[in-house]
Amino acid sequence: MNRPDVSVIIITYNGIRFIENCVSSVLSSCERMSAEIVVVDNCSVDSTVALVEQKFPAVKIIKNAANYGFARAANQGFEDSKGEFILLLNQDTRVEGNAIPNLVSRLKENPRIGIIGPKFIGFDGKLQWSCRAFPRYRDVFYELTGLSYIFSHSRIFSYWKMGWFDHETEMSVDQPMGAAMMFRRTLLKRIGALDESFPIFFNDVDFCRRAMDHGYINLYFPAAVVEHYIGGTTRKMKPKMILESHRSMFRYFRKYNKTILSTPGLYLTGLALFISGLFRAGYHILFRRSAGV
Repeated sequence: MNRPDVSVIIITYNGIRFIENCVSSVLSSCERMSAEIVVVDNCSVDSTVALVEQKFPAVKIIKNAANYGFARAANQGFEDSKGEFILLLNQDTRVEGNAIPNLVSRLKENPRIGIIGPKFIGFDGKLQWSCRAFPRYRDVFYELTGLSYIFSHSRIFSYWKMGWFDHETEMSVDQPMGAAMMFRRTLLKRIGALDESFPIFFNDVDFCRRAMDHGYINLYFPAAVVEHYIGGTTRKMKPKMILESHRSMFRYFRKYNKTILSTPGLYLTGLALFISGLFRAGYHILFRRSAGV
């Protein structure tokens, strides 16, 4: 079997609402190139797997016996695919037009590009802010005090979430959104696969950081467009996901805490994240869930 140009790895969990449109859009985008699609299902209890088997018999499916988390499932897909380029894709996405071949072409133009990400728009057509800088301790303070929202376009207070960036210009960034990111298979050999100690959140941040630590640049590429339904996978488990996102952010800071002098900041930040996570999860359970949100 000839090696495909690109392998599209789609991670699914109870994705019946999205998966048909997602796979169909990938097939349409890859009409003029050699591609394989690998769906890694994290033990869905709906009919996601049955739909893929029925509608898309050429798609390879990995059926996990439990929900192993995003990072482990993605690594399974990497190991069981063969493409020179890999596109890691959320189930709650739809690829527009020639987005996939455009991403491949741009990657081929510059060997220094480690990870490339497209422009994201919502299913409602609205632009999504998808690029971020690597977070710092002070950015947690700006978030918790509301300064990042009050001064949402500031390069100081909105440094992490890049509220100042218009997302219309191609630019080297720290982290393109992990809902759709492409890279060469050779990158995995140099920096390793996703860190499974970040099962759901921050595995993409860590992956992008390791790429840059190895001398690559990460690129935001708005000439490729992907539609994304934010929270399509995690929304039904919102309180649990809030706690996991805060826990993963602390793990990220701990992994890259390089000096003894920064240790007090690490644990103060961890305490702030712990309190914030409990408050936000509790608020969702007590008020938003009762309101049907």
